[in-house]
Amino acid sequence: MLRPFSDIKIFIISLPRENKRRAAMQEKLQGISDDFEFFDAIDGAKEKLSQHQDYVGLKRRLFYGKDLSDGELGCFFSHRALINKIVQDNVPFAVILEDDAILLKDFQPTVEALLNSTYPWDFVRFLTKPKIKRKTQSEVVSLFKDYKLLRIATAPGGAYAYIVSHKGAKKLQHAMKSIWCPNDTLMGQPLRTCAEILTIYPPIADWDKSFYSAIGDERFKKNVLSGWEKLIYPITRGAFKVIDGLIRKSFYLAIVAKKYIRDGS
Repeated sequence: MLRPFSDIKIFIISLPRENKRRAAMQEKLQGISDDFEFFDAIDGAKEKLSQHQDYVGLKRRLFYGKDLSDGELGCFFSHRALINKIVQDNVPFAVILEDDAILLKDFQPTVEALLNSTYPWDFVRFLTKPKIKRKTQSEVVSLFKDYKLLRIATAPGGAYAYIVSHKGAKKLQHAMKSIWCPNDTLMGQPLRTCAEILTIYPPIADWDKSFYSAIGDERFKKNVLSGWEKLIYPITRGAFKVIDGLIRKSFYLAIVAKKYIRDGS
């Protein structure tokens, strides 16, 4: 029996004060789904999240040369809180949107086709065309019309729109216990999530560039490391980039090889 799109719960992460964004999202969802819920985001500018026990600032600085910004921390904690809710409430499938997401043509039938796919996906990020085309990729399965589920080898940014199964939410919940990178970066780290990096092409979602980023521009500023952190940073950063890249590509190639062997046998 085919699963209808109505089996999916839609959550929109949004700061309570963002009335304009919320009204825009309600308008965008007309004709797609009535089963959506606004999930109050955590304001990183008001909370002292950098002092939270789960934030590993030292690891962040040694691997990236700077701390996460207040906006990045607020974004991570917001997504983590929603993932925890999905697990706790036993939601079978959830589409998670940030309040600047845009749903493109054929979003509903393509996601419905994904829902009825026999491929055991955990979560699928709805990335834009520039973020997809420059990445190593392989087709997993055809969905609706020309839309395909793709496996990608690297980790483009963006967590403004994605779908997660209950099993995938449990994997993310475990991976999100320790915080030292943005949540979209985490979703591109298969060793931590124990899940493939998947997306859909052509894109079925984008983000509204007319809205300011709630994360803010603070994330682009570089910290000035000092003392022993500054001394060893070139080594720790270089080692991390090499190892992180090798893990992602090895994970990708192992799955592709396994599929090739299975299909050829």
